[in-house]
Amino acid sequence: MKKDEKVSSIQMLFLLVTTVTVTGFLFVPSITAKFAFQDGWISVALFATIFGIIVALVCTRLGLYYPDKSVVEYAPELVGKFGGKLIGLLYVLFFIHVNAVIVREFGDFLVTAFLPETPLLVFNLIVVLLAAYAVYNGMEVLCRMNQFLFPMFIAAFGFMVFLLTENISFDNFLPLMEHGVKPVIQGSLVPGAWRGEIVLILMFLPFLNQPRETGQTLLTAVGVIGLFLTLTAVTSIAVFGPLLTQNMVFPILELARYVSLGNFLERIEAIVIIVWVAGVTVKVAAFYLAAVLGTAQWLHIKDYRPLVYPVGIFILVYSVTIFENSRELVEFLATIFAPYAYLFEIIIPMGLLAVALIRNRGGQKQ
Repeated sequence: MKKDEKVSSIQMLFLLVTTVTVTGFLFVPSITAKFAFQDGWISVALFATIFGIIVALVCTRLGLYYPDKSVVEYAPELVGKFGGKLIGLLYVLFFIHVNAVIVREFGDFLVTAFLPETPLLVFNLIVVLLAAYAVYNGMEVLCRMNQFLFPMFIAAFGFMVFLLTENISFDNFLPLMEHGVKPVIQGSLVPGAWRGEIVLILMFLPFLNQPRETGQTLLTAVGVIGLFLTLTAVTSIAVFGPLLTQNMVFPILELARYVSLGNFLERIEAIVIIVWVAGVTVKVAAFYLAAVLGTAQWLHIKDYRPLVYPVGIFILVYSVTIFENSRELVEFLATIFAPYAYLFEIIIPMGLLAVALIRNRGGQKQ
């Protein structure tokens, strides 16, 4: 890790928003509609946002005790060498595993939606190679690349939603809260887990040139992410209705295909997919960087670059073998991912924060 690499708060904000949103909006509408039906947008807008705020506050408070270290580095100082090394290893494995799932989402989406005859390995290899190049060049290059892509992502998504406004029927949201609050809470678990991916800040905080702006950055990221994912869920339910939405694998793709303006502007999914592919590359690179940084710090290696390609090969192979098919992937995201992710997004950080508060370690009090 180069200690002189620094990025601004706005660059970190853009990176976190891209990282969470770019894959979340693929599955959020269908997963929330399965549990909350027409109230799926409430799951995303309210309860998932509350969880994201809690994660942001905990990570901010914990990170400011050690603004120049990652969670892999300061965990041994808090809970002892053995416990800290175990926590560091678990986080490294978590970043690698989640990244393999992201790469698989990327490959499955392109194979299922566009090129069914192309081997999955081809798409996965392409995105891992692109991400490896970004990771090898460091955090500054990754953030600058994303800063260029982020407005394009916003523009493409906003343009699609705008073109669908005439197809929206707000009757699809009625009756409101028909089945009570329990299904709404159930529908928020997976979006909340995606919102909690801002836990990456526990690895990236040392790169911030203004660590004291961490809280504002994370809370703003949670709000912007919530806006995007809520708008995705609202648009899907308003256009297709809850029953049709919950049976779609990729509602956002169907929305792009549904766009029709006169007889000259139709099937804009190519534009959406081009921008989405770029965004997924950024997300893979972000988790990839967290994994190699954590591995280097865990092994006490000064330069993480020799680990980039070995870790990348492992992620690539794992992404191909982790699921048998797309249905297993969706089932994992809908049932297993949330409780698994919460362990790393809130339970372990809260435990470390409690120890830091009790022991009053680190020296920076907020």
